[in-house]
Amino acid sequence: MFSPVRPNRTAPQSTTPRQIDNSEDESIFNNINPSIPPTVESPFVKMPTEAGHRLYVKGRHLSYQRGKRITTPGTSLIKIEGVENTEGANFYLGKKVAFVYRAQREVRGSKIRVIWGKITRPHGNSGVVRAQFRRNLPPKSFGASVRVMLYPSSI
Repeated sequence: MFSPVRPNRTAPQSTTPRQIDNSEDESIFNNINPSIPPTVESPFVKMPTEAGHRLYVKGRHLSYQRGKRITTPGTSLIKIEGVENTEGANFYLGKKVAFVYRAQREVRGSKIRVIWGKITRPHGNSGVVRAQFRRNLPPKSFGASVRVMLYPSSI
């Protein structure tokens, strides 16, 4: 019988995570003149402009509305991030939806294009909503992200 020889396995030397010494990195930023803005942003300090003020919620284009055999491309199903029930979905009724995509050819200096739509009603009990777009979304957009704008606002 052949018995393979196992290598001698030892436990790692320390189970605690390594402590990183950032004292050299922070000393670089101590000698900067405050009247001159730094050209390289520090990874340790978050600038106030980086906070960002997003006016939309992310969503996913699931599919078209459909029955057993027939699909209705005029109505798209959108799953909104953080919405899990019909009550949450009702807040988004009437809100604008944007499908932002990148095209090959430039038009008016930009390759980025948008198809706009509007949320019309909830779909089921899981927070999915129906949306109608100006031009039907292409099937290639299934699973792609859409932006659900927080306007027009009713509050």
